[in-house]
Amino acid sequence: MWIATWCLGFVLFSCPNCLYVCVGRAAAQNKSNCDSQVTKSKPQNLTVSNVTSRSITITWLAPIDGEDGITNYNLFYSHDNNTFVKLLANTYIFTIANLIPYTEYQVHIVAKCEQYIKSESSDTIIQYTDVDGPGPPIITNATCVPGTNGTSIFLQWTTPQLFYRSVDEYIIYVSDTSDIVKNFNISLPKDSINSNHNQYIVQNLTDNTMYELKINGATNSFLGNHLIEGEASEPRSVYLHKDCDNDNTSKNNHNLIENTKSLLIGLCCVLGLLFIVAVVLFWQVYFHAAYYYLEDPPFVSHTVPTLPNSDWWKHKQESHVVTVDGFAKHVANLHVDGDIGFSKEYEIIQEESMNFDFSTESSQLPENKSKNRYLNIVPYDHSRVKLHINNIPGSHSDYINANYIDGFEKANAYIGTQGPLPSTIIDFWQMMWEQHVYVIVMITNLVERGRRKCDLYWPNEGIETYGFIQVKLLKEELMAMYTVRTFQVHHTRAKKKKNVPLGRTIYQYHYTNWPDHGTPDHPLPILSFVNKSAGANPADAGPIVVHCSAGVGRTGTYIVLDTMLKQIKSEKEVNIFDFLKHIRQQRNFLVQTEEQYIFIHDALLEAINCMYSSINRKTLTSYLQTDIADCKIASFASDFEKHYKMITSFVPPDYFLVSANKPFNRNKNRSQEFVPVENSRVHLTPKPGIEGSDYINASWIIGFKRLGEFIVTQHPLENTVLDFWQMLWDHNAQTVVILTDMSEDTDSLIKFWPVDSDTTLDSDNFKVKSVQEDKIGDDYETRDLIIQSVQDDFMLPVRLIHSKYSVRELSSLIKLLEIVQMWHLEYQNGPIVVVDKFGGTEAAIFCCLTTIGKQLQHENVVDISLYAKLYHNQRPGIWKDIENYLLLYRALELMSGGSCFNVLPSTSITSINNVANGSHSSLTLPNGNALSPNKQNGVLIS
Repeated sequence: MWIATWCLGFVLFSCPNCLYVCVGRAAAQNKSNCDSQVTKSKPQNLTVSNVTSRSITITWLAPIDGEDGITNYNLFYSHDNNTFVKLLANTYIFTIANLIPYTEYQVHIVAKCEQYIKSESSDTIIQYTDVDGPGPPIITNATCVPGTNGTSIFLQWTTPQLFYRSVDEYIIYVSDTSDIVKNFNISLPKDSINSNHNQYIVQNLTDNTMYELKINGATNSFLGNHLIEGEASEPRSVYLHKDCDNDNTSKNNHNLIENTKSLLIGLCCVLGLLFIVAVVLFWQVYFHAAYYYLEDPPFVSHTVPTLPNSDWWKHKQESHVVTVDGFAKHVANLHVDGDIGFSKEYEIIQEESMNFDFSTESSQLPENKSKNRYLNIVPYDHSRVKLHINNIPGSHSDYINANYIDGFEKANAYIGTQGPLPSTIIDFWQMMWEQHVYVIVMITNLVERGRRKCDLYWPNEGIETYGFIQVKLLKEELMAMYTVRTFQVHHTRAKKKKNVPLGRTIYQYHYTNWPDHGTPDHPLPILSFVNKSAGANPADAGPIVVHCSAGVGRTGTYIVLDTMLKQIKSEKEVNIFDFLKHIRQQRNFLVQTEEQYIFIHDALLEAINCMYSSINRKTLTSYLQTDIADCKIASFASDFEKHYKMITSFVPPDYFLVSANKPFNRNKNRSQEFVPVENSRVHLTPKPGIEGSDYINASWIIGFKRLGEFIVTQHPLENTVLDFWQMLWDHNAQTVVILTDMSEDTDSLIKFWPVDSDTTLDSDNFKVKSVQEDKIGDDYETRDLIIQSVQDDFMLPVRLIHSKYSVRELSSLIKLLEIVQMWHLEYQNGPIVVVDKFGGTEAAIFCCLTTIGKQLQHENVVDISLYAKLYHNQRPGIWKDIENYLLLYRALELMSGGSCFNVLPSTSITSINNVANGSHSSLTLPNGNALSPNKQNGVLIS
């Protein structure tokens, strides 16, 4: 024994660091969910060695304390709000491929060792990818130029629809029958380079020659001095001949013939018109206008051929079925080692999809090729939606780029389709009518990152007719994350039935905050969107039509989420892997990226953990009374605590707080407990040469109608007063709500506004003047001010509304909400700025109650847990304890006119938890009610 002890002591004495390694490894083994232990210094000299439009090559060196024990590196790279992780071998150079041109990427690496040991993160490098060449222009005119003896061609073309940054030059390639190619580099004026009226005359050609012309757009490299050439246009052929300028003479020589032809044509038209009138009269008399009317279209989806395993849920492979109880562990296992489990699963799905040999012949027919938005995203023939061939001019095909897709226990539950093109809008609405569609789910914006993703296929206002389908916009409701449009749709040739309304109502749920090829910042809003949009589809309706741009990535993600949520509810199990493999046999590329595949798992885990549900207005009082008054208080307290832990579970990593923790910004924070995270912090206009001049301790907070409906910020410090007014000036904020009790600390809680009309606050760009002060009763003070530009006459009116009461006095708080909303109705452009001492709990309660109050008014439901969690993620720490969360329910109950929460004063939640845990035999509340144990119902109010 003493020998072993002596050996251990010798080892620790000679290698002190071994103690930390041993302890770290032991802790990792004893705690399966522990965080990685940082024991190595950061990798050195991370640099960019080469950049193209779609790749970045980086190099680095091992940590300064050596490469011993390093097994691999984790490479993190991100753009916008999308972060990607690559697990690399023990190497010191890597090329990041498949990037987006002209996009800023942030890159850093972490060295990984065994047993959860890792290094510090390397320095982050920021690098733009280069631009790529533009897409193909479209030649609109190519003709011989009269008066040049057949030696010149007039050329006209449109700007490419797809380009990065700009189109700086055009290159015209001209070839003749001898295959001699001439090229002309055309630099157009800057004000016309991106117009749709580009033109050029190609001169010094040879007459009696057939020429072929192509045009390429080109863009100057963003990172170098070279020109990057894009795709060529479709070729146009022009035959040059000397007589092309004598066309007018030829016309004069044939005037007599042409006049004669005109007379004959006119006579034929008159006779034809008389014949048509006779036919119409005959048709009216004998067929009673039957041609013009149709019965309602048959519900055709049941006749659609489906795959043999459309009942996929009955043929599931047990190895891929995960119970709800085991899903958290399953997702955690897939996330280890840089998401390696997800990568393996997704790779299997990709490989199987590549081996499919399904026909797509219909999409390749000449008349159908132009109906595909993307050349590689085409529908399989066996599952494609077929249109009824009607008598619309130019409609001779049953083709539309759309497929039937199965759901849970329902074949053909969805139709996945692309965003309509101008040439397919009529087909789209025909499909809506024929398939008895009641809900359209749109998950793209019309334009994203400067590229056309979908064309406007609905009326912006009033009525539009698309073929035989008339569409009337009844209502448009704009929310923070999505928009709901209500259409009245009917077939102009449908027979009107007695006592049956003409047409039907179709709802379009348009999610506006989902990035292309990426995923939303947080799953809760999209889960709410999926529930509401899918829930709007009647039981007897046709498929839900889902589209993004191509109709595969975001479309597939939505369909998998909705189907899995139904499976969770019905079967208490999840089977993402098998379901995605199945529906990829119905439409190719569904769930287009590994990031989307990971998001599905994380979102479903969030749905399970959150026990997500909305409270309906009709059941609100009974819901609250059931949970409180009837009451299983112990059960309520336990569930409430789970909810509170769920909404406050997010802990921001250090890189989320980079700006707030910089040395030159720390003195701008009242407390390091309340600081903004990077993706929601408010930015100021930076001042050249001054570090941190873009920083203020303030966070954007989502509202019911707008993403940036509120700004939550701390009471300004002496050194941040001008920053506060700069924030109002930069973001056009005209309403400020002050919830600070300034009497508690008169030294630090200063008046940050001009005290009288003779005093101004002066900045480099503006000055702040006081206009007047007023009171609303004895409880609220208002101050009207003006921020005036020093460069011009622009002025921004601002009103400060200061409450004397704490937000915990609920009746005063609700009155304040009404006062602020009445004032702010006049100023809808900017956000409401809410100030409390630290920019924390009081401000968050005000914003959350404003939001759920609007939701209750507009939707008759409230999602307290959803907004509480989103607010915590946007400004971590705002719900300091469970009493803050309970206060939201107490205020909601008061707003709805009930009184059941009066039995739960905010100071009683701890006592309730004690009773729930059995540590008290009874408890008397301030209202005289007693809490006592009960074996059947936990704790009752008596």
